[in-house]
Amino acid sequence: MTVTHTYTDNVSLAPRGATLSDSVTQLIPGIAVATSGPRLRFNARYAPEFLYYQKLDPQETVFHRGHATGTLELAQDLFFVEAGAQVDQYEISLRGPIYGGSNINVAGNRATTRTSYLNPYLVHEFGSGARAEARLRLSTMRADDPAIADNDAGRVNLRLESGPAPTRLLWDLAYESETIDYEAGQESRSQGFTAGGRLRIIPTVGLLARAGEERYESAIAGSEVKGSLWSVGFEWTPTSRTRLAATAGKRFDDDAYTLEFRHRTRLTAWNVAYSEDVTSARSELFLPGTGDTAGALDALFSNRYPDPVERQKAVQEFIARTGLPASLAAPVNFFSQQLFLQKRWIALAGIQGVRNTLAASAFSETRQILFSSLGIPASGDFAFSETIRLSGGGVSWGWRITPRLAWNLSLSYTRNEFLDTGQTDDYYTTRAGITRHFRPHLSGSLSYRRQKRAAAEELNSYVENAYIAALQMNF
Repeated sequence: MTVTHTYTDNVSLAPRGATLSDSVTQLIPGIAVATSGPRLRFNARYAPEFLYYQKLDPQETVFHRGHATGTLELAQDLFFVEAGAQVDQYEISLRGPIYGGSNINVAGNRATTRTSYLNPYLVHEFGSGARAEARLRLSTMRADDPAIADNDAGRVNLRLESGPAPTRLLWDLAYESETIDYEAGQESRSQGFTAGGRLRIIPTVGLLARAGEERYESAIAGSEVKGSLWSVGFEWTPTSRTRLAATAGKRFDDDAYTLEFRHRTRLTAWNVAYSEDVTSARSELFLPGTGDTAGALDALFSNRYPDPVERQKAVQEFIARTGLPASLAAPVNFFSQQLFLQKRWIALAGIQGVRNTLAASAFSETRQILFSSLGIPASGDFAFSETIRLSGGGVSWGWRITPRLAWNLSLSYTRNEFLDTGQTDDYYTTRAGITRHFRPHLSGSLSYRRQKRAAAEELNSYVENAYIAALQMNF
C-alpha cells in the first residue's frame, strides 16, 4: 500500500497565466504474484490508483494499472500456451502535454488502454539437425478515448531453423502474416518471408546474411507496398558477456542497416542498438519498454539472479529501496492507425557501485507512414506530419547514504519534431528525492519534480513544480 500527497503549482499543465495549483492525495494498493515451475511460469502485478483532489473535480479519479504474463507447457517439449494482458495510461498525441508516467495532472491528453493476447504454439525438433516452430497470436486493444480506434489482430509465425547440433552453418526460414482490424473499418495486412544464415569463420566471428520478400496493404484498393530485402554483415562474440553484430543492405529500394552491441561486466552493463522495422502504434504496446530503469538494471542483476522471474523481483525491490524513477527518457508511442517505417537508435547503460547506481538512456527515433504516396488519409499526429522524429536522453543517479537512507536524482530531455511542418517541442524533466526505510517493510520519501515544455507557440508551453510526500508499506 502506497499513500502519496502531492502539491503542484500547475495541475492542468496550462500555459503561464492560466495555471491552477492543487493538492492531490493518492492511494495505491498493489498486489504482485510470481511463480516459476517446470510447466508453468506466471508473473502479475496490479496496482490501481485512487486520486483525491482538494480543488478540482475531474471526471476520472481511478486509474487501473497492471500486467500479467504466463506460459503453460501442455505437452512436454511440444505444445505451449502463452498469454498476457495489460492495462495502463498513455499519451494520445505528441501535440498535447506529456505526463511522464504520472496520473496526477489533468490535461486531456491521456487514454487508458487494455491489451491482451493469446499465443498457442508448437515446437518440434527433428533430431539434432532441425527445429520447427508454429505460432498463432490473437490480440486485442481497447481504449477509453473515442479518438483511438479499438482493434483486433491475428498473426501467424512459422519458423524452421537449424537444430542444436554443433555446426559451422546456422540457418533459418521464417514466414509471418498479420491482419489488424480497426473498429472504424480500416484494415491493414502484412506478409513476409525471409531466409537467413550465420557462417562461423572462427569460434568468435561469424558472417551474417538475410534475404526475403515483404508486402503491406490496407483495405483501400491499390494501397500496396511490396518489395525485396537483403542484408549482409558480421557477428563478433568473444565471450558470453559481449556481442557485436552489424548488417547493411537494401529495403524498399533504400539503404537499410542494423546494429547490436551488448557488453556486461561485474558492475556495468552497456547496450546500443539500431533497427529498422515496419510496425504500428498498437504493436508497440505489446513490446517491452525500451527506456525503463528496470531494463537498464536487468543485466546488472543477471549474475546474481539467473532466473528471469527472481531477477525481475530483485530489480523492482532495488528500485523501490533506492527511490529511482521507474522510467528513463524514451520515445512516446503516440496513437495512429497507420503502419509506419520506424528507424530507432537506443542506448542504455547501467553502473552499480557499493553505494552508487547510475542508469542512463539516449535515443533517436524516426517514424514515417508507409502509404504516404498513395493518398490514404492519415490519423493521429501523422495527419499533421507524415514524418516525425523523437530524440533525447536522460540519466538517473541513486546514492545509498546509509543502509536505510538513499538519495536519487534524475534529469531527462526529449525533443519531438514534426518534420513536414517544422514544429518542434522540447521537454525538460528534473526529479530529486530522498527515501528512508523506517522498518523492513515500511518506507517513506520526499521528492521534487519539475517539468517544462518549450514549444514554438507560447500557448502550448508550460512549467510545473511539484512536491511529493509518500509512505509505502509492504506485506
